[in-house]
Amino acid sequence: MSQNNNDIVEDNKSLKAKELKLFLFIIILLFPILAFGVVGGYGFAVWIFQMLAGPPGPPT
Repeated sequence: MSQNNNDIVEDNKSLKAKELKLFLFIIILLFPILAFGVVGGYGFAVWIFQMLAGPPGPPT
């Protein structure tokens, strides 16, 4: 019976370690990369739109 409890505790520690590594990966790498991509993609879309429609400003 105690062997089963030890296995559960070890599995729980292993799971917590995996979750911590995944959390740090998401926070340190994934979110900054996604933010950079979204902001860069939006800027690129605005740039392309302004090439086609002209720069912003009052009508001439």
